[in-house]
Amino acid sequence: MKFLDIQRLERGVVRIAMNHSESRNAMGEALRGELLPAFEDLFLDPSCRVIILASALKDFSVGGDLSKMDTLADPKAGRQRLLSAHRLARLLIAVDKPMIAEVRGYAMGAGAGLALFCDTVVMGDGATLGFPFPKVGLAPDFAIAHTLPRRIGFARARQALLYARSFKASEALAIGLADDVVADDQVEAQAHARAMELAALPSHALALTKRMLERSQDPLSVLDFEATAQSLCFATEDFREGVAAFREKRKPGFDKAVV
Repeated sequence: MKFLDIQRLERGVVRIAMNHSESRNAMGEALRGELLPAFEDLFLDPSCRVIILASALKDFSVGGDLSKMDTLADPKAGRQRLLSAHRLARLLIAVDKPMIAEVRGYAMGAGAGLALFCDTVVMGDGATLGFPFPKVGLAPDFAIAHTLPRRIGFARARQALLYARSFKASEALAIGLADDVVADDQVEAQAHARAMELAALPSHALALTKRMLERSQDPLSVLDFEATAQSLCFATEDFREGVAAFREKRKPGFDKAVV
C-alpha cells in the first residue's frame, strides 16, 4: 500500500503506520481508501490478535483535509463525503479485536477521532489531541460525538466540542482521554508492551468483552448479550484452562478457542 506501512510482529500483533506525508496524514479519501481495506483484511484474519495504529510521521493525523473541502458547498457532495468516511467509522466501531493508538505530535479533528476508536491510547509527552471543528465552522464528525463522551464523560465532551478544546498529553491523561503518557521516543515501545499484554489473553474473551462494551449504553441489551457471551465462554477450553491454572497457581496457556 502507498500510504500505509504494515508490520506483522510477534504473537499476532500487527502495526499499521500511516505515512501520507503530503497531507500530514489528513483523513482524506487517499488515506481512508487504504485504511478501510487494510482493516477489513485484519479484522477477518484469525492470526491477527491485536492492532496498533501509528504514524510514520511526526504527527499522528492533522484531521480533515481542508484543502479538499472547498468542493463541498453542495449539500449532496458534503453528505456523500461523510457517508464515505462512515464506512471506515462503522467498521472501527464494530471491530472486536483490541486496538492501540500510538499518538505523537498532533491528532486533531478526525485524526483525534481515529485515535478514539482505539481501546488504548498511548500518547507521547509532546503530543496534542484536539477538537477544533467549530473554529472552521464545522460540527464534529467521524463518530466523535459517540466516542468522546464514552472516554471522558458527557459534560467534559460537551465542553471540549463546543469550545474547540485541545489537550496536551498530561491533561489528556488526567481526564481519561489518554491511557498512558510516556516520552515521545518511548511511545512505540509502550504500545508494543500493551499489545503483548493483550496478545497473552484469550482472543475470544476480549472479542466478547468489546462487543458487550459497545452495547453498554443500553443495560437491557448488555444483559441479553452477556448471557450469550458468558455461555459461549463457559463452553471453551480456555475457560477450563483458566480455572485449572488458577487452582494450580500457574500461568495459563490460552488461545484454544475462537468465537
